[in-house]
Amino acid sequence: MKHTLYPWERAVQFDRGVLVGEVEPGQHKFPRHVVLHRVDLRPRTMTPAAQDVPTSDGVLVRVTVVVRWAVSSATTFVVASARPEDELYTAVQLALRSAVVTRAHSAVDPEREAVAAEVLATVAARAAELGVTVAEVAVRDVVMPGELRRAALAELVAAAEGRAALERARGETAALRSLLNAARLAEEHPALLELRALQTASTVVVDRPSRRS
Repeated sequence: MKHTLYPWERAVQFDRGVLVGEVEPGQHKFPRHVVLHRVDLRPRTMTPAAQDVPTSDGVLVRVTVVVRWAVSSATTFVVASARPEDELYTAVQLALRSAVVTRAHSAVDPEREAVAAEVLATVAARAAELGVTVAEVAVRDVVMPGELRRAALAELVAAAEGRAALERARGETAALRSLLNAARLAEEHPALLELRALQTASTVVVDRPSRRS
């Protein structure tokens, strides 16, 4: 039988159930009793389902990661496990749980990069056993419980209101300071009051009565 393997593929060859080795890309012809297991070596992405992880202070935080991986050994990938992708999925979930459970809930989001690095380091050994190399782990989402999100929003609103009140107080203080300075000038220079009175009188406009047709 003829088999064609593309550049991104390898095949693991078995002859009557005995492992023979890997077959490189190209066109090959084998007897019927030879079985080939094709393996795609191209990088791929895994996004495990979000899981609720308890933090060190007892808060359930929902975290999602994205994992970029590829098969590094076609033979190991075929032989080591019946479902290697499922094994990698489980390893990532367990590593993520271990990285989050040691942190307080307030530290999980700010330390996304550190959490991702810990997951990558933890899962690397298991991935190698499966014939896989994990190139990158990134924390995509960190979702706090609804109560904490509402509390954080209330805190932001309170901070904004506090800043607005402070600005109003500063404005009132500046106005009072201006009035105080004016009073001191009037006390020290009484002539200023007379000038002010004359200025006010000169701006008064007397409306003329309108003519009736």
